[in-house]
Amino acid sequence: MILINRRLLIILAIVVISASLGAGFFGYQNILGSEGLTGDALRSQAESFLFYFVITSIVLIAGFTALLFRVRNVDRQLDRLIEMSRYSDIYPAKHFLGLGPLGMRLKLLYRNINNLNIRKTMKISALANLNEFMMNNINLPMLVTDVTGTILYSSIGFTDKYNSTKGDLKSSKIDSVFLEITIPTLMLELSRQHVPVEIDSNSTRITCYPVHNVSAEVNYVVFVPDKKAAYTNSRKSESDVVRKNSTIAGRLSRLLSRRK
Repeated sequence: MILINRRLLIILAIVVISASLGAGFFGYQNILGSEGLTGDALRSQAESFLFYFVITSIVLIAGFTALLFRVRNVDRQLDRLIEMSRYSDIYPAKHFLGLGPLGMRLKLLYRNINNLNIRKTMKISALANLNEFMMNNINLPMLVTDVTGTILYSSIGFTDKYNSTKGDLKSSKIDSVFLEITIPTLMLELSRQHVPVEIDSNSTRITCYPVHNVSAEVNYVVFVPDKKAAYTNSRKSESDVVRKNSTIAGRLSRLLSRRK
């Protein structure tokens, strides 16, 4: 099965069919104009020549028509599979059956992508277990939430300090633990500044650390009460380097001026 552009296929069909019919009429006219044959014999030969070209044109028309219908059916089936994949699973042995050789290649592609997704899923589950292990063994009191303020993880240091349990904190909102925190306002500030934000709640100083993805979007927020945690940010690191370099340059200039 070959998938090509419909417009190109139609243009190619018109050119081939027109050339066949043109050659047939050209041969018909030449045979009629030849010498040495009687009128009936000459006409019979010309009609035979034209008949063969007409048959050739009919075969070409039928072939191109069948190919066009085949391409259209494949396109429709692929569109149906794309729409179906948004709501349900795709079964290669069943849904790729009518695609011929293209279906066999799609089966192989689907199998490779599915195996890759399984490996990624296993890696993500391992990372989730790693997060749980770290939270169960870290003494720093902290909570991890998503962008909606739903608590995903709580450290053993936090549960010990506030006499709570992981089950009570899991899936609850951060504003139910620290009442002065307003999630929409906090997320707007974290997204704008890309640096930790400090909030006071019930005489407790809470530092909110944004966790960004590769697109610099905030995916998680880490809340640490009463303590400071190590925090790295690409923009902050760059500014620190510039500030450090300027400090070194200033010291060097002062040292040179003293020598003068």
